[in-house]
Amino acid sequence: MLGMLYIKRTTIFLLVTAIGAGFALWLSLDGGLDSKANTSILSRQVEPAGELPKGFVVWSSNRSGNHDIFKMTLPDRQVTRLTDHPHAEYFPRISPDGKSIVFSRSRKPKVSQRKHLPWDVILLDLDTGNERLLAPYGNTPTWSVDGRRVYFQRNVMQFVQHDVSTGNESILFQSGTGKVREGAGLQTPHIGPDGKQIAVTLRFKQHLMGIVDPAGNISRISDGCQLTWSRRGDFLYFVDYGGRMKNAIFFYEPSRKQAQMWLDLPGEFSHEYFPKLSNDERYLAFGASRSAKDHEHDRADYEIFLWQVGTPPGNVTRLTFNKANDGWPDVHFHKD
Repeated sequence: MLGMLYIKRTTIFLLVTAIGAGFALWLSLDGGLDSKANTSILSRQVEPAGELPKGFVVWSSNRSGNHDIFKMTLPDRQVTRLTDHPHAEYFPRISPDGKSIVFSRSRKPKVSQRKHLPWDVILLDLDTGNERLLAPYGNTPTWSVDGRRVYFQRNVMQFVQHDVSTGNESILFQSGTGKVREGAGLQTPHIGPDGKQIAVTLRFKQHLMGIVDPAGNISRISDGCQLTWSRRGDFLYFVDYGGRMKNAIFFYEPSRKQAQMWLDLPGEFSHEYFPKLSNDERYLAFGASRSAKDHEHDRADYEIFLWQVGTPPGNVTRLTFNKANDGWPDVHFHKD
């Protein structure tokens, strides 16, 4: 249902005109994965977001050519580039203490996010800038609540736990267990705070999204994607159809087995994707594009937004203003 679109490689020439500045510029946008947006023309300075607490956001963007990881401090909105690597990088996740991130890096250049196999999990120290290979052939990493372990998908069909200090790994779940069919792909798996139940989207040999226990029993929620646990495990949130521009962000309570729409923007950007609650769960970071047709995860013009949970949808703060592909944000606020 929420699969990514295949777009043939092509070259599009855009004439960008600056009214009143008296110049025109031909900008060549390559349809490949390393499409580069001209940041001096296609972005603009924005005022500090004074209403936001102090913290930072990380996300993946191809604004410099290749997909790298970027950081924006809040509320001043100063942007720095954290990585500069010839391979694609996405899915950054901030450690509970805010001192490091893990993310996925492709094992070769120009790999689409649709390709779930050729990735490694990288650990980056935000203070020193030092990085190390945490786990080869891993994808879409997440942290344990205490920051001692990282979880990730390996070889599409395995869910793995990695001890950050010792490097010890164990397979917590794999396709072919219980009601999860052999060959079912585990997309963006996220373990609950009980360390047992996994929120996951199943694709390929099985098509659904829900909660899976260690025995492979499935509690189906919908056919959506990007299912994520809250910190205490009292609810989950995900992306599904039903919004103004097809997608919206939904909220699910396991105790009631009931889902409801959580956020659907009223403005021109209302095709929502990539939701991630802040460490204090007061804010939701996410990406949104202008229409369901502008959907492709590698190239579409997604912008990053921040919503204070419980406030009207129109009160979101737009963080990025760049016609590059910005996605998979995570946000961390400092303790008062």
